[in-house]
Amino acid sequence: MNRKFALWQVLLVAMFIAIPFALSACFDSQTSASTDNATTAAQKWGTSPKITNFYEYEQLAQIYEARDNPALIMNAYLYSEITGKFTCLGKVKGFGIPYGTQWSQPNGGGTTGSVPEPNGLYPSTSTNADWVQIIDPATGKTSIMFVEPNLVITSLTYPCVPLTA
Repeated sequence: MNRKFALWQVLLVAMFIAIPFALSACFDSQTSASTDNATTAAQKWGTSPKITNFYEYEQLAQIYEARDNPALIMNAYLYSEITGKFTCLGKVKGFGIPYGTQWSQPNGGGTTGSVPEPNGLYPSTSTNADWVQIIDPATGKTSIMFVEPNLVITSLTYPCVPLTA
């Protein structure tokens, strides 16, 4: 009985040693094929797109500058996947702030990790909720509101009767 047990132990150890080598060989050939394909594509089409206007870069700069305007008033709507329609939430200041946005670097800081956006903040990449400053249509004063997914904020004005308290 001890001999059979010892034989199984030896076979088990041999499998644990052999399997990683076999898997490594498979991944190496896939990596080589992918690298070869990338080289072929670069030779055929060039190593980088021929971007000359950098228009998207300019657009993003304009968006950040618009977001930095403390007097910016937008319209907020909630989208219902059930009805396929927008419901007016009301006028809001700015674009709102994603729920998990932070002033400090996530994951303990240090020299590694995420990089802040140009506004100096670290936006959340894992939440869909937002904080918005909704404007009371009667008084013009703002209140902070927490809004879950499917919030749309736009400068376009759709028919709107703001929600009442």
